[in-house]
Amino acid sequence: MKKNFLLALIGIGIGGIGFGLVTPVTVMLLELNHAPSFITGSTAMAGYLSIFIFSRYTGRLIDRFNVKRILTAGLFLWMISALAHLFWYVYPLLYIVKIFMGIGGTLIFVSTEVMINFYSDDTNRGRNIGLYVVILSAGIAAGSLLIWTIKIANWVPFVIGSSIVFVVFVLQTLMMAEIEIRDKDEVAEKMPVAAMPLLSLLSAAVYGFFESSVVVVLPLYGLRNNFTGDEVSYFLASFVTGGIVLLYFIGHLADKLSKHLLLLVISFLLGLLFLFPALLMNFAFLTAVFFFIGGIVPAFYTVGLNYTVEKTQKKFMTQANGYFIMMYGAGTIAGPILGALLVEVNRQYGYWLFASALSICFFVLFNVRKGEEVK
Repeated sequence: MKKNFLLALIGIGIGGIGFGLVTPVTVMLLELNHAPSFITGSTAMAGYLSIFIFSRYTGRLIDRFNVKRILTAGLFLWMISALAHLFWYVYPLLYIVKIFMGIGGTLIFVSTEVMINFYSDDTNRGRNIGLYVVILSAGIAAGSLLIWTIKIANWVPFVIGSSIVFVVFVLQTLMMAEIEIRDKDEVAEKMPVAAMPLLSLLSAAVYGFFESSVVVVLPLYGLRNNFTGDEVSYFLASFVTGGIVLLYFIGHLADKLSKHLLLLVISFLLGLLFLFPALLMNFAFLTAVFFFIGGIVPAFYTVGLNYTVEKTQKKFMTQANGYFIMMYGAGTIAGPILGALLVEVNRQYGYWLFASALSICFFVLFNVRKGEEVK
């Protein structure tokens, strides 16, 4: 048990370096190549579309083939896709590469999250999910700090990202033990998506939108408002580092407080924080703002997932996890292209005012829906 739990954390941390490197570098290369905003947004969206389509089936695949096989298949797909980014300038091919990377990412995240939830209970699930995302964020932050390798050659970041995930692939293949999610004589039942709580579905979707749009918007916002490439790298690193510092604390709170109330506080704070990049353009101040935004945005995911597992029967845990990521995928479909288009409308105000309004709408909706609250 302990070995598999640690392997899930180590694997997602090392893999996070690759995750945090490939997407921002691709966006920067497209921008520096003067690609249309539609290409920048829609290529990122293609990967997230595959997450939305494929995630609802991943839970059932895990029930049938077990966690280890699905996880290693996901790592292999992601590794090959990262390497295929060497041909980022062939736009039709880039769409295909993003789709396969999205499928690989779906298999990786559903599998590792199922493992974390399988080895957790009501007294430590929030802390464990928070630890999982903190370690992932640490890896992503390290990856974003490697963006400078683009100066060596535009193919170097993609080779680094693929090589890092190859290490994880070997580690998990050789060391991970098989996990029996359900009893061998238990017949797998299909869980209808309607059985999922609305709070779970929308918290995943909102997080998906923010997570996928910010990594596209920050390079566009920074470069078009006369910040340097290095300053944009610091913005991204600050955004991810915020999750490392704050998220574990928020996950700990989720084990002690009402998750409904915690999500309301999160959405209200973000509604305020998203206004600052639209109002001020000071580099040091914005770096601090992105730190706090980066620390709070992932809490939509960690607290929402904790709430989901709490409300779901154990026999449906893998499928509920898949549905949660499906809604995350739904949010990520809209995120990149809408984020890029909003920057196109207004390079300083467009995205941030919309993000603030979305957070406040979430707060108002679930503040009214008192029946959703469950401790």
